[in-house]
Amino acid sequence: AQVRTSSFSPTFLTLAALETLDKLHWLTNGRAAQLNRACRQALEGWPRRLESLDVAANLQEAAQKCPRLKHLRLEKDVTDATIQAVAQGCPKLEHLGLRGCRNLRDAAIQALVQGCPKLEHLDLSGCDNLTDASIQVVAQGCPLLEHLDLGYCSHLTDEAIQAVAQGCSQLKHLDVTCCENFTDAAIQAVAKGCPHLKYLDLTWCMFLTDAAFEAVAKGCPRLKHLDVACCGDLTDAAIQAVAQGCPQLANLNLTDCNNFTDASLRAVAQSCPQLERLDLGSCRNLTDAAIHAVAQGCPKLKHLDLGYFKELTDEAIQAVAKGCPQLKYLDLTWCVFLTDAAVQAVAKGCPQLAYLDLTSCVDVTDAGVMAVAEGCPQLKDFDLTNCVKLTDAAIQAVVQGCPQMQHLGLHGCRELTEAAIRAVKHLDCGKVFAPLSLSCG
Repeated sequence: AQVRTSSFSPTFLTLAALETLDKLHWLTNGRAAQLNRACRQALEGWPRRLESLDVAANLQEAAQKCPRLKHLRLEKDVTDATIQAVAQGCPKLEHLGLRGCRNLRDAAIQALVQGCPKLEHLDLSGCDNLTDASIQVVAQGCPLLEHLDLGYCSHLTDEAIQAVAQGCSQLKHLDVTCCENFTDAAIQAVAKGCPHLKYLDLTWCMFLTDAAFEAVAKGCPRLKHLDVACCGDLTDAAIQAVAQGCPQLANLNLTDCNNFTDASLRAVAQSCPQLERLDLGSCRNLTDAAIHAVAQGCPKLKHLDLGYFKELTDEAIQAVAKGCPQLKYLDLTWCVFLTDAAVQAVAKGCPQLAYLDLTSCVDVTDAGVMAVAEGCPQLKDFDLTNCVKLTDAAIQAVVQGCPQMQHLGLHGCRELTEAAIRAVKHLDCGKVFAPLSLSCG
């Protein structure tokens, strides 16, 4: 049995508890305090068959009385005492989420590892009081670990990750976003010790150099997701090595990496035909040639971020529209040289598009936007901020052609009148989709 409680009242839970909770295996809760009160009215204790619990309350009681628990997600204000109770009462725990639990200390994690040796998935992101000692204990005590998230654990050093690399050879997912103390030595150890790695997020690990990524390319041939946003020291040597060594790559984020050139993208296009997501925002050294190569070599692309690619021309986007028909997300923010020709090509070639950002594409006119309205009926998010040449006719076409619209950005579209605003307000988005977000001026 599975129950999601966010839509249930405490009264319903009280009435249903006697009949169903003893058989419950999976519980997801949006109102933990109400759930606990209601359940206690119906039962003494928690359902002993419970295997998954997703709540935001103090769960010492649940930990003590749910010995079969395998999945547990807690939030923010969890204390060491709660974690120690989990460690003592939930020996079968496999999946534990502690995202943002900033109060946790090393002692709690050490107790957890001793009591829950079957952990396969551990999210400690934002637990920024933890030190290397905690992660070393995890590495030694959790040999089955496949998923480890340490994002924003800012006190960790190379020693923590080297321990993980040595003790967790089955690791498939590693996120160390904003762990700014790491050097090449840490990632080289991961590449050597974790050959099954498929997901690696190194965003804002600013001290890494090409040597780290050359090691990843050599040691992690199954890698599918690599995020190196804001790793500014990467050069063509690193990206080319990854492209050649990781041919299964499906997601690559190079945002704000400014030391590589078109040669890197040509290598990616030639070696990574499974690529579905590519983020190139603020990559200043690229030219149209790089985008042409991607368009030809990556036909499965669904997400492409080219924001702030200020030298980009219509020809590059026309190539994308022709070569990437599955595209659903396209960010062209501040691509100031683009004209209607590029936008019309996208409208014709990418009918599945759901997100399009044309912020400050100042030469786009009604003709381009009308083409999008006609060719992209699934569009949900359309940002036309500072598209100064648009008139009411373009917006009315969007209203008629894109019934699924959730967000329409019109700030700075100074030619629009009240008629356009009234037309937008008539979009019927509230019943099925999120409420329409409109900014204009």
